[in-house]
This record gives sequence, C-alpha cells and structure tokens, in this order.
Amino acid sequence: MRHLSLLLIASLAFATAPESITPTYRKPFVPPAAEGRNELQAALRGYMELPADKVTAHPSAAEFPGAVTSAERVSRAVRYDSNLLTRWDTSAGNAPNLATGPEVWQDTGLYAAPGETVVVRVPSLPEGRKVRIIIGCHRDSLLHLAKWQRFPVITRTWTLKPGENRIANAFGGGLFIRVDAASTVERHAKASAAAELTFENAVVAPTYVLGRDSAESWVAQRNAPAPWGVLVGKRAILHVPAAYLRDLAEPKALLEWWDKLLELQDDLIALDRLAPERVVPDVQISAGFMHSGYPFMCQLKASGRHMIDLDRLSKEGDWGFFHELGHNHQRRDWTFPGQTEVTVNLFSLLCMEKLVGKPMGEGHGALRDLDSLMTMRLGTPPNMGPFEQLAPFVVLIRAHGWEPIRATLRSYKDAPARKAGDTAVPTLQNEFVRRYGHNAKADVSGFFENLGYPVTDETRAALKAYPPFAYQPGSQGK
Repeated sequence: MRHLSLLLIASLAFATAPESITPTYRKPFVPPAAEGRNELQAALRGYMELPADKVTAHPSAAEFPGAVTSAERVSRAVRYDSNLLTRWDTSAGNAPNLATGPEVWQDTGLYAAPGETVVVRVPSLPEGRKVRIIIGCHRDSLLHLAKWQRFPVITRTWTLKPGENRIANAFGGGLFIRVDAASTVERHAKASAAAELTFENAVVAPTYVLGRDSAESWVAQRNAPAPWGVLVGKRAILHVPAAYLRDLAEPKALLEWWDKLLELQDDLIALDRLAPERVVPDVQISAGFMHSGYPFMCQLKASGRHMIDLDRLSKEGDWGFFHELGHNHQRRDWTFPGQTEVTVNLFSLLCMEKLVGKPMGEGHGALRDLDSLMTMRLGTPPNMGPFEQLAPFVVLIRAHGWEPIRATLRSYKDAPARKAGDTAVPTLQNEFVRRYGHNAKADVSGFFENLGYPVTDETRAALKAYPPFAYQPGSQGK
C-alpha cells in the first residue's frame, strides 16, 4: 500500500500535486470534471495514507482546521472504556447498521499538530477488541463535489497494535479513541471496562467536561493551544474553534441545554443512550446546509457561533439542529417511503415546544397555516411535500397531546414491528395506526385512510370501540 500510494502521488508530479491544492472558503479549488479526476482522487487518498515518518504539514492546514502556534507538547495517559462500542443499546434492533451499531468515539482532550508524529503507547489490547485512533473530527469527504473550499479529506484513522504506535496527519486534528469488536463477539451494552493509552508529543485542546470541570478550571482550559476544542456533555459533544472559546463563560448551562435537547429526543423513542452525539461545524460539508450522522455536520460560517449562543438557542431554538439530530433517531418501523423528511420533524416539533417554549406548530414558518397544508395533503392529487405530510401529525398532537405519539414510538423498542416477520409497508402502516389509536384511545382508522394508508378491516375492528377521530376543516386556524 505504501509503494502504491507513493506511485499514485508521483503520477501527478506534472499534474496537480496534493501539496499544491490549497483551497480557501473564498478561493475554492475546482478539480477536473472528467479526465484526470479519478487519478487526482486516488493521489489524494494516497497522500492521506502515507506512513507517519513521511507526513509533513500540508500548506493549507494553517487555513483549516488551523495551525498550532505553541511549541508546548505533552505526554499524557488517557483511560478509555474498552466495552463502549456503540452510542446506544442496539439489542432492540434499533441501529442503522446491525453489524457494527452506531459508531462512537471517546475523547482524549488532546490534539495532533499538523504534520507532527504522535506516539501512542499501548500496554496491551483488550481481548476481542480493535482500538483505533481518529485524528480530526472533520470527517466529511468533499471528493465528489464540484469545488473544494478546503482540502477534500483531512482526517485519518490509525489501527493500534501493542507497544509503540507512530501516527500523524498532515492537517492535524483532535485525537479520539474508537473501539470496535474484533469479531462477532457480543456487541450490546456491557459493563464499563477501563483500559489505558499513553500519548506523547500531543497538544492540549480546550476541553470542558460537564460534571467534572468548574468555572475556575474552564478559565485555564479555554486557553489551551490547540485550534479546536470540545465541550462534553452527557448526551451532546460540541466541537468548537478555539477562537470562539477564548471568551466563552463556563459552558455548563449551554451543555445542559444541549443535553436536554437530546434527552427529549431520546425519550420520544425510549432510546437507551450510552454515549453522546457529536456536533461539528466545518468550512464545507459533503451535502446540504447541514446533515445528520456521526458527527452531525453543520456549516462553520452559518452555525459555528450559533451552536454556542445559549441566549439565541433558548429564545429561538434551531429547527435545523433539531431536525438533523432527529434523523439519528428515526426508525424504519414507523418511517414509511416518502416520509424520511417528515417523521424526523416530530423531533423538531417536540424540541420547539418543550425546550424553546413555542406553541405546537409555530416552530417553523411553513406550519403557520395548518388548514391550508391539510387541504393540500387531502387534495386530489394529494400534495406529499414534507410539511403537507407533517401537518396531519400536528393535527393529532394538538388533539391528543404528545403522550399518544410518544407511547407509540416508544412501543417499538420492546416490540419492534419488523421482528414480527412481515416487513411489508402496508403491514407496518396498519401496525402504526393500531398502536397510535390504542394509545390515543381514538378510532383514527378513517383519519389515516383519508391520508392514503391502506387501513384493513382488522385495523378498523381493533379500534372500533373508541370514539372516531376526524379532521375538521377550519379548526386549526392560522
């Protein structure tokens, strides 16, 4: 692999060398549209796979993610949980990838300077585990995009072996520990098992851990020399440019707000969380204005300061933040074809009401005229836009409150519909209608039938003892 990487880079000696690609936000690099693009991408990947002793700081690293101007380096032992494999308990089948589960990183509070080798000493590897070090939180690849406002790939992952490990990244980055199962051993929640790594030649990153740090310790921590820091809550971790942290007051209340956000979303589906979600702003991301995932990515220019502005968050909320984190909670049992951008907004509605204090349906401008949305949703043909499809859920929540929809979504934890055998969409839709009707104590079969759900006689019979519920035009107002 090493020789292949070097050959790929050499093949571009008279074309575009990786070191010459130094894009900025205002002066992006435009890669070739066709001829030469595959070769360029291969060379860039090869450049990011060089052995540690061949890595030097890339010229654009100082632009993003940033230079380390201090000469201070530290050696530090870091303890980690060798049984922390996923962000939540996946025993109910509620994971995007049941083979590995939802990925999780563990923080070290340390940073690798661009181009510098960090030594990681491993006394021994926990039995049945692979341990990796991720350098950098900005994991989005931009290789597929038409222009690059930063170098397209700036994070690296190194798999550790017992003894001395030499690792490096041309762009530097925070140092994170990832533990995976080495084989098909048990992957579900286990008791914590502490292990230890020692890092040498690392940079201290501004770090605040809720429940550990204080206002006094934060005053010293926020001036640590790394260009990016982390604010670590119980359910949310914020990755923040160090420049934004220098004058930030103790972030205790900020992290408690983010934790409450995730607590609400977790509670809605009875998610047993083992580790926090991560929020990372980037100068350019791989898709959209924001996107879900681990980490959840947002735009640095638009959201980098908003994510730590507690006053703004408390008064206005942020539909985008709520929405993207909501995607991390969606399940196929109750999100049917065409509803990916619909059921996700149950989480946005919940947070806008319970966290920010906005009345139901007033958290987004598109919901101001609910009757018009319902008219379009029930029209011929029906309008299946995301807010037209969200409107019926708002009608139900206004009529019955949050508890029936909460009880319905939570029921899938212990009784997932797909484990029953038949995963056909009509079967899943009828299951949802029955569960919601029982929890609301309302016959909603006709309501959902008007929405186009293939309601069966069995479903009607299951709900006929309850009073019928129907949407009344003109009742929702503007």
